[in-house]
Amino acid sequence: MVTPAKKKSRTRRVGILAALALPILHGCAGHLASKPGVYDAWTEQLTRGDRSVQVSYVKPATPRSPVFLILFATGDAGWWGASGAVFEHMAEKGYYIAAYNAREVVAPAKKSGNLVEIPAAADAVDAMIVQARRALGLPETTPVIVTGFSRGANLVVFTAGVASLQHHLGGAVAIALTRETDFLRAPAPAERPPSVKVDDKGRIQTYPAIERAGPIPFAVIQSKGDKYVPAEESRRLFGPDTPTRRLYEVDARNHGFSGGQDELIRDLDDALTWIESTAKAE
Repeated sequence: MVTPAKKKSRTRRVGILAALALPILHGCAGHLASKPGVYDAWTEQLTRGDRSVQVSYVKPATPRSPVFLILFATGDAGWWGASGAVFEHMAEKGYYIAAYNAREVVAPAKKSGNLVEIPAAADAVDAMIVQARRALGLPETTPVIVTGFSRGANLVVFTAGVASLQHHLGGAVAIALTRETDFLRAPAPAERPPSVKVDDKGRIQTYPAIERAGPIPFAVIQSKGDKYVPAEESRRLFGPDTPTRRLYEVDARNHGFSGGQDELIRDLDDALTWIESTAKAE
């Protein structure tokens, strides 16, 4: 039994812990605290209509050249696991980053059961990119590398394939790409282009949709032990590498890249460097 005295003591402890946490959370992005001399990190609320999402920003002390903005979306585990490791690594490499927790974005759709219309999703991504450039002090012409993990990788395929968003993009990197999306409403059959395919549940298939990225450099990084789409199956769906397409097969045990996270990071660096070199060659 919790006595009033014990309850009061516990409440005081919680209050003290909360007060101590405030200085830690201030100036953080997601789980990431600013690292003086390397990058500043903070979080802001982006609101559109009745929806809002926390966007985490990273501003490097010494930016890479050429300058890109990375738009990054986590998987359903949020900032835990590989998503957090990828986010922190990109911050330490000198990239400007705007990132968000994909679980937070899709939660309203999953709770209501109402699929998101493609034009509405495109407007939200466009607003996020525009706001991110403003928040980070970047020119409006700064190219974006859209990057994401698992559910966040669906954002990569979506953003690279929507014509109204493509002018923003310099490249795309999808990590742990699943076979389908489960929160977007597919166009009606009569309005559906050949590259937009759906399964028997009406879910948009991600790999065929990569074709819609056109000349945008697009990389997929997949685990050999991925329980959703193993790297071998990913290669079959993705096809051979081309001047604008690359698939990286990581020797890891599962969807979260257990046992292969170092290789994942190396392949991510290679993919980002490839996209940067493509921009320099233009």
